[in-house]
Amino acid sequence: MEAQYTWLSIGNGNSNVSSKSVIEIMAAPICDPSVFLGEICDKMKSGCTLCIGGELKSSGEGKPASNFRYEKDLEINGKVIDNYYQLFNLHRDVFHSKPIFVTTIPRRWRKYSWFIQEDGMMVRWHQEYRKRVDEPISYHGFPSGEDSMDTNDDELMNFLSEFDVKQEQLIKIRECCKGARYNTYLADMISFLYQLRCNDDDFSSTFYPEFRKLEVVNDGTIDQMVFNETMGKGFVFLCPKETSVDSIYRDFMEAISLRENEMKAKIRKHLLENTIHRWTDFSANDTDDAFTILMLIHAFNGIIDLDGIVSNYKPSEEENIILDGLSKSLEHWFSQLH
Repeated sequence: MEAQYTWLSIGNGNSNVSSKSVIEIMAAPICDPSVFLGEICDKMKSGCTLCIGGELKSSGEGKPASNFRYEKDLEINGKVIDNYYQLFNLHRDVFHSKPIFVTTIPRRWRKYSWFIQEDGMMVRWHQEYRKRVDEPISYHGFPSGEDSMDTNDDELMNFLSEFDVKQEQLIKIRECCKGARYNTYLADMISFLYQLRCNDDDFSSTFYPEFRKLEVVNDGTIDQMVFNETMGKGFVFLCPKETSVDSIYRDFMEAISLRENEMKAKIRKHLLENTIHRWTDFSANDTDDAFTILMLIHAFNGIIDLDGIVSNYKPSEEENIILDGLSKSLEHWFSQLH
């Protein structure tokens, strides 16, 4: 699969009508800083919410999140760092103290990962159980082996099958995850569900504030962008609370369900009310960018069962315009599968 870094504009197709928008940076911004600055200046208007994907790590907490670095090329890595400085400084210039939303949960909080087998089956690894197996405690009464709680994820496979993405296609898709040993956290899908909560009246039950300053350190080979805690000049970030993790995975299960439900309705409402400018990296390091767009399309599909009468959700004319834009954004990706 060919890696593709690009901007997508999804949701409410007429940004002149919609006063609300979202900029979500879900990949390393590898383009030339002068180009990137022009693009974000054009998008960062009144009513805009900025979301970034990546855990905020301070000095000594290990490598920066993958969206904050580009280790394969020192020059491009420098561009990534410069672009984040531009992004955050522009946001402060335009919105002053308005917080920036972090929509990614730390790896240590992630309940599951998905392993794509050689035959294309997706197996859900139970990360919480695997961590318990690794702890130096008595294992009396536990099933043997760290994979005892892992399962073939039929719900996810059924969701993908709706788009004719089956085991044959997943054999090809799995190579996108080779660097992660064919594992994915489906982090972009989870991040989009957090995005739905950014403008909720009760968003404070999901997010908490962090005050951080950006600094660049060098590990001996490459510059790294770190987010150190500060009480002085810095940026306000709103990060997910650990207490929100269980509920976000429940939202995920609803979002991929074949049936109509409240979560699908929330996704549709969000797309109708917002223009979303997404910086994404199809197939560069993972497969979850494309899967996220599939999840959004899937929100307009669903079985409705009322008093024994079964039907399918029927998108409105406005929703069909959004659907058309989502489908077009995946044309290149699909062209590589079949």
